[in-house]
Amino acid sequence: MLNVIKSSGVTFTIHDLRRTFITLAESLDISAYALKRLLNHKMNNDVTSGYLIMDVERLRKPMQQVTDYLLKCIKGSEGTVIFLKEGNAC
Repeated sequence: MLNVIKSSGVTFTIHDLRRTFITLAESLDISAYALKRLLNHKMNNDVTSGYLIMDVERLRKPMQQVTDYLLKCIKGSEGTVIFLKEGNAC
């Protein structure tokens, strides 16, 4: 991470990356339960979550949605800082 900060000149933390990830994923209408699992958050206080079975295969589609969006944003912009905009528009 320090190498990325040094070469990009952009200071960030792991928490910043997690916040950006979940904000982006939520903007793609990924369910709150999938978001919690993708971030490895516990769902102890949610009765409904006790009935959900969220295996790795079930999380593959929402993770691919995020990946596809990010790849679309960075296409053709190698070596530059990409600013993600709200509303799913790169």
